[in-house]
Amino acid sequence: MKDRYAQIQFIAANYLRLQGLRMVPIGLLVLFTGIWNNSRQGDLSGPILSFVGIAALYWLIDLYYNQVFGRVTPTPAQHKVELIVSITFSILAILSFVLDSAKILPISMLGVTLAGALAVDFWQATRSVRGEAFALFPEMLVSAIVIFIVSILPIFGITWWEAFGFKAQVEGMLAFDGIVLIVAGMWGHLRIRRNLSAGEAKSNDIAL
Repeated sequence: MKDRYAQIQFIAANYLRLQGLRMVPIGLLVLFTGIWNNSRQGDLSGPILSFVGIAALYWLIDLYYNQVFGRVTPTPAQHKVELIVSITFSILAILSFVLDSAKILPISMLGVTLAGALAVDFWQATRSVRGEAFALFPEMLVSAIVIFIVSILPIFGITWWEAFGFKAQVEGMLAFDGIVLIVAGMWGHLRIRRNLSAGEAKSNDIAL
C-alpha cells in the first residue's frame, strides 16, 4: 500500500486478525480432534482435556503480541460485531458437525461453514481496501477457497480422506481444516513481522 497512513489504519483496524499466531492453537485443537476421534470413535475426552493446554498456548501468544507489538483496543461497536459473528458461526459449526457425523449430506458442511467464516472475515477486514485486499490479507481468502473445494470433492466421487487413513469424512475434514488454519496462521504472522516493526508497533497503545 503506497499510502503509509492508510496502511497504519488498516493494521490498527485489523490488528487482532493480522496476528496470525492466534490461529495456530485453534488449528492444533481442530487437527488433534480429527486425529483423536479417528482413532477413538466418538470419544472426545482427549480434545476436551487438550483444550486446557491450547488455552495456555493462546494466552502465551497473546502475551507475546502485547509485549512485542503493543496493544490495540477495538471500539465497543467493533467488539459487538465480532462477538455476533463468532457466536453465529460457532452455532453453525456445531450444527454442521452433527450433520457431518450423521452423514446426511455428501459434502462436508463443517468445511463449508469454516470456509464461509474465513470468507466473511476476509470481507470484513478488507472492506476499506478492496483494491489491495488480496495483497494485504491473502491467507484468509486462499484458506476459504481451498477448504471449500476439499469440502465438496465427495460430490465428484473423491473420498480423499481414505487415502490418509481416516475412517470418515468428518475426521479427515477436521484434520485438514486444522492444518490449513496452522499454515494460514504462520503465513499471517510472518507477514505482520515483515510489514510492522516491533519498535514502531509498540511505541503507543492505540484505542480505535
